[in-house]
Amino acid sequence: MGVVLAALAIVAAFAVGVLVGGHPRATGLSDLPPPVRGWVLGATDDPIGSEVRALLEDGYYKSVDKAALEKGSVAGMVATLKDPYTYYLTPQDYAAMQQHLDATLTGIGISVARRPEGVTILDVYPGGPALKGGLRRGDVIISVDGDKVVPGPTLDKVVHRIRGKEGTPVRVGIRRKGAADKVYSLTRAKVRIPLVRSRVVRRGDVAVGYVRLSEFDRGAGGEVRDAVAALGKKGVRSFVFDLRGDPGGLVDEAVGVVSAFTDRGSAVVTTEGLHRSRETLRTTRDPVTSLPVVVLVDRNSASASEIVAGALRDEDDATLVGTRTFGKALVQTTRELRNGGALRYTTARYLTPSGFDLAKRGLPPDVKAQDNPKTPADEALNRAVAVAAAKAK
Repeated sequence: MGVVLAALAIVAAFAVGVLVGGHPRATGLSDLPPPVRGWVLGATDDPIGSEVRALLEDGYYKSVDKAALEKGSVAGMVATLKDPYTYYLTPQDYAAMQQHLDATLTGIGISVARRPEGVTILDVYPGGPALKGGLRRGDVIISVDGDKVVPGPTLDKVVHRIRGKEGTPVRVGIRRKGAADKVYSLTRAKVRIPLVRSRVVRRGDVAVGYVRLSEFDRGAGGEVRDAVAALGKKGVRSFVFDLRGDPGGLVDEAVGVVSAFTDRGSAVVTTEGLHRSRETLRTTRDPVTSLPVVVLVDRNSASASEIVAGALRDEDDATLVGTRTFGKALVQTTRELRNGGALRYTTARYLTPSGFDLAKRGLPPDVKAQDNPKTPADEALNRAVAVAAAKAK
C-alpha cells in the first residue's frame, strides 16, 4: 500500500503535464514503479513530452524556440508556440476527434467552431436533439454539464464533453444575443450529418442549381459531385455553391470537391512550410459540369472552405459572393502518441493557385452580400442567385 500511495503522490506532481527536458535516468523517471513509469514514459522509457518536442522541432511550419520547449510540460510546451491550432489531445479527446470525421455520430446534432466570442454553433442539423430542444445557429456555448467553457480548452475537448453514449443526458449552457443565458437539457442521440443539400432555385426563367456543403468530412467530395451531376440533369444553367458556416475539414475532400467543377489536373492549393517541400495539390478526376459557378461565403467559411473558394475563383473563374472569409488555412498534421493521445500541429500554410496566403487573412468577396437575421429572407443567397443567373449559359 505504501508503494501505491507513493506512486500516486509522484503522479500528482505531473498533473499539469508530462515532465520533459532530460533523460529518464537523469530525471528519476526510470525509478518510478512499473505501472506509473509506463504511463509517464511509454514503452521505450522516453517521456511523451520528448516525443512531442521532437515532432514540433522536426515538423512545425516555422522555427521554434527549443530552449522554451525544453522547460515546459506538454501543454506548456505547445502553448509557447502561441498557435491556437496546435495542441495536445488526450486519448479521450483523440477518439472524439476521429469520431467527428464520420458522417454519423452520437451527440446533439450541431456543428461548432471557435470564434472570438467563444465556441459558436454554426449549424443545427435536422432531426437532432439540438434543433428539437431550441438551439440556434449563432448561439455561443458557455457551459457543458455545469462546467464553464473558458478560452483555454480546445474545441475538440468541448466537443468531446458534449458527445457521449446514446440516450444519456447533457446540459448545454447557451448565450444568445438579446436574451438571458439559458441551460438546455438535451438527450444525446445518433445524428446523421447531412453533408450536402441541393435543390433547383429559379430566377426568372433561369434555373440555378443550389448546393450547400456543411463540412468537409469523409465522403464530402463524392456527395458534391453526385449533387452537381443530378442538378445538371434537371437543366440548371449555373450553380451557387454555398460554403457559409463551413468550418472546413479534410483537404483530400476539398480536392474532390474542386474536381467536380474544374478540368483534370487543375491546381487546388499549394502547401509551404519550413520542414516540407513546396507541393501543389491537383485534381485527378474529370469534372461533372462546365457551367458557371458562384461561391457563397461568409466570416465562418474557414480552412478547406477557403481552399475551395480560392481554387474555384482562380481556376474556374468563379465569383465569390458574401463577406470576407475567416482566414484560417494552415496544414494540420495529427500524430498519434504512445499513450493513445495525439499531437495536432501546424506543418505548413496554404496558398491559392494565384499565390494568395490564406493563413494571413480571409478571401475578400467579388460581390459583397450579407444576410439580415431579422428578416425571413436570405438576402445573401438571393444576391448569389442573381449573380449566378446573370452568368448562366
